[in-house]
Amino acid sequence: MDQFAPKPLAEAAPPEPSRRAPPPRRNRRPLLLLGAVMLVPALILGAACRSAWHAVWAEADRELTVGAEAAREFALRVLEGHGRLSARIAESIAGMDDAALREAEPALRDRLARMITGMPLARAVVVTAAGGEPLFVATPTGEPALPLPSLPREGLVPVGAYQAISAAFAPGPGRPPLVMLAQERIGAPGTVAVLLDANRMGIGLGRARGNPQDSAALIRTDGQILARQPPMPAPAPPLGPSQPLIAALATGQTEGRVDGRTPRDGQPVLVRFAVLGSHPALAVAVARPRDVVVERWWQAATPLLLIGVPAILALGAFGWVVRRQQLALEATLAGLEERVAERTASVREGEERLRMAIDAGRFGTWETSLRTGLTTRSARTVEILALEPDQTTTPFQDWVTRIHPADRPRVLEAWDRARTGRAPGYREEYRYAGADGRWRWLESTGAVVGVDPLTGAPERVSGMVRDITARREAEERRQILMQEVNHRARNSLAIVQAILRLTRAEDAATYARVVEGRIAALARAQSLLAAERWTGAPLRAVIAEELAPYGATRPAKGEARERFVLTGGPLRLRAEAVQPLSIVFHELATNAVKHGALSAPEGRVAASWQVDEDAGMLTIRWAESGGPAPGMPSRRGVGSRVMEATIAGQLAGSLDRRWPDEGLVCEIRVPLSRVRAGPS
Repeated sequence: MDQFAPKPLAEAAPPEPSRRAPPPRRNRRPLLLLGAVMLVPALILGAACRSAWHAVWAEADRELTVGAEAAREFALRVLEGHGRLSARIAESIAGMDDAALREAEPALRDRLARMITGMPLARAVVVTAAGGEPLFVATPTGEPALPLPSLPREGLVPVGAYQAISAAFAPGPGRPPLVMLAQERIGAPGTVAVLLDANRMGIGLGRARGNPQDSAALIRTDGQILARQPPMPAPAPPLGPSQPLIAALATGQTEGRVDGRTPRDGQPVLVRFAVLGSHPALAVAVARPRDVVVERWWQAATPLLLIGVPAILALGAFGWVVRRQQLALEATLAGLEERVAERTASVREGEERLRMAIDAGRFGTWETSLRTGLTTRSARTVEILALEPDQTTTPFQDWVTRIHPADRPRVLEAWDRARTGRAPGYREEYRYAGADGRWRWLESTGAVVGVDPLTGAPERVSGMVRDITARREAEERRQILMQEVNHRARNSLAIVQAILRLTRAEDAATYARVVEGRIAALARAQSLLAAERWTGAPLRAVIAEELAPYGATRPAKGEARERFVLTGGPLRLRAEAVQPLSIVFHELATNAVKHGALSAPEGRVAASWQVDEDAGMLTIRWAESGGPAPGMPSRRGVGSRVMEATIAGQLAGSLDRRWPDEGLVCEIRVPLSRVRAGPS
């Protein structure tokens, strides 16, 4: 860094005795130079803080996007599962008029109570007459009876072919809010309404929050808030059309980000929203207070400020000292040598502070003499380039030969433009082989800092270099992840095409329900893979996701009311095996709902798995009990063909089904090498 060394001052000639010396002219160049030296670290600090600002906001947006997607999947599962529940209830009382319902009320109430027991969100089932008057209320077994509530009759919004959903309402004074999912009775006027706990639904929406201070909500596109986390002690007032979120939904946007304010306290928030694809009248929104994002930025920027601000202030103080010395020099020439020495010491101190600032930013410096062809490097640069400690000065050509052949022409062209004055400087990123033989990515900047005073030809080029290998590797990993996601998406589309081609149904409505169920199984598998960063998923989670719409899944404890028992050791599936097994378990669960154990309140499903390390096989057993009397089916349905083709074609396994007196037993055997991701 000899370019920063002060140049010697010419000795001043003594004034003639008979002539008074004119006052010295003030030299402003040192002050301008010090201002420029202060400006450089200030600009670097500002750029670093700005980069941290954008990075923090981008990270917050990514976390909110993941949270919104998880909340949307949860809301879809809730609506689909409870929609099927209301349809089953409507079918069970089909054709019964009000008098028949009142006569059979005790038995019906007990039957409906068993149907909703184990579904944590269902608080009650209400059957109403034609005018909307409740006929009777059924609550889950073991919970206190719910008085006949006053149900909302207006403002229902369709959420499917047969169901409609209400705004959140309080069933009585001091009671937590509920949401009604209603369906018309079959063969008689009136409705079947499933009352959902809005606060429990809000807790489920908020499970995927990236920050404890985030909030999540299920809303209707007309502004009604159905559920929210944190919970609502009473129904929340609707969002007005002037709210940015409602305005965005009104324009037809299905997902996006808006800046808004909370309706509770007007706090500025960053909101990510997503419309439920199959229910366009509903949307989920995940919000994060702006103060939380700003606080994260302060946490990232504080170390930079603690280093940069003192350095800038020190340079400012140094400039003030230099200015005082300059004024003193202009006032008198007495003690010139002493003052020059003080100024030289101050400059060296400033150089040391500047060097400390550069070291704090992990930059290395270098300088190349165009006359000798030698490059001189700082200790930090030698460390970055992985050179030997004594290689602080080496020929320029040695640097050229270590540049990756693919990057060398581009770097030399930029160097030549800067060296010849055709460009003010250069900045390039390239691969470089250190003395250890390992390739590393470098970012190098340089500019001409010395010219021949007579010819003006460049003589010296100086610059800085830093190691950006970690950043480039992170970018490559993100690119690989994007390619993997793209590959999974294409596979999913191929599976969807196969589902559409193989599915058969007697009418369009049945066809749509079957296709929606299978595609929803794919979507759940896709969401599970996304939450696991596409590295696979636990087998228990895959089975639980497919059984979640039909009740709670917990480890076996011997309780009679548990409908599902999952037994098996920890096993993590490969990403390629998650979707095929999700389709198989979806088909088994759908068949159980239609014809097997899940079609009866007392039905029970036990799923277990076992790993045989010696044989290299995974055995999965699905056993049903408590359902209708089973029997060998008269023909192979589409679901059977889908399961057989999936197990045999995609996983190279086998599938065996039996129908003993207790119910269907299905055993699946697949090679561990096709499904296991690694140690659990």
